[in-house]
Amino acid sequence: MPQIGMYVLTRYDDIEYVLRRPLEFTSGSDSDPLLQYQESLDLYAEKGWTRDTPLGNNLPKHSHFRQLVDPALTAGEIKKKEPFIRGAINELIDSWIDDGEIAFLKQFAEPLPMVVIAELLGFPRMDLPQLKVWSAAWVLPFSRGLTLEQELEAVRLHIELQHYIYDTMQRKRKNPADDIISRLLNIEVHDVDIDKKRPLRDEEIIGITDHLLIGGNETTAFAISNGLWLLFRHPEDYAALQADRSKVKTFVEEVLRIESPTQGLTRTAQNDCTIGGIEIPKGSTLSIRYGAGNHDPRRYPCPMVPDLDRKNAGRHLAFGIGEHVCPGATLSRYEQRWAWEILLERISNMRPTPGKNDYQHLHGMWMRALKEIHLTFDKAK
Repeated sequence: MPQIGMYVLTRYDDIEYVLRRPLEFTSGSDSDPLLQYQESLDLYAEKGWTRDTPLGNNLPKHSHFRQLVDPALTAGEIKKKEPFIRGAINELIDSWIDDGEIAFLKQFAEPLPMVVIAELLGFPRMDLPQLKVWSAAWVLPFSRGLTLEQELEAVRLHIELQHYIYDTMQRKRKNPADDIISRLLNIEVHDVDIDKKRPLRDEEIIGITDHLLIGGNETTAFAISNGLWLLFRHPEDYAALQADRSKVKTFVEEVLRIESPTQGLTRTAQNDCTIGGIEIPKGSTLSIRYGAGNHDPRRYPCPMVPDLDRKNAGRHLAFGIGEHVCPGATLSRYEQRWAWEILLERISNMRPTPGKNDYQHLHGMWMRALKEIHLTFDKAK
């Protein structure tokens, strides 16, 4: 769409080309802002902090902030939390296993990742219901088309979250614990503007924390519920998972590929360039469509059909690739894998609840998320 300065990338190879070149194609786009009203920006300036996160910076700043976060989210660190995460999964199942029917998103897919990321960040479990309200408000602008009042209400709730994080920081300054917020309060970042290390500023810790909170629960919740929907549509794969639990790992990757929770992001071309034979002027916005790239038949034969033996199942775009790959990708994968392993062990005959599923999705082109999905099941024998 050269007339509006935006180009949509849908082929896997073109998307990978852009994402592997973060200096040539920088994050975000001034021509496609997330917040549509100046009043929202004014409210942040008056009552809160910037919505931006240091983890969204471009190079070279981005790398220095990622170095602060990535060590807490390695496979080794997450496996240390495996007993806690498996315990949380079983605790949730215990709460409804005698009912035979649940609202799967509300009663399992949403609370699980929130319990986990709150534990890692250092938030008390009693605050989880309010954290979920704030988290949902943070995501709401991605649906686009909000009225002024709707957007302002989402911003007000996000500012409440910012102040909650700030108050938590003050408590942890006095009483640090083994969590990410305490770590951020006691490490330094290399500031490329002054070429030396310094402590993180309050607004930077707030931005990193709320980014991890949202990214650590919303997209994983969407992925788990999307996985159930995929099993409803492909009962042969449900049977295969029941027969061979070793296929769960590939199943999780196929869910992420076919039903990518994050459908795309934007980049800005820093120079005139050619992508896929199309000339793109400097300053153009590139709409990177992860979901479309994950359905590219040149990369994935029969792309819309899950294949539990697919050799390249994990080489998808659901978490991005390159410098800006999602910091919580490994955590999300383990959560989903352990969740499905335990669900398959404890319940059987999973099926749609008659008359309750309309499979409606949240509005917008950026997220792929069911509003709810209802599950009927039997206890495993």
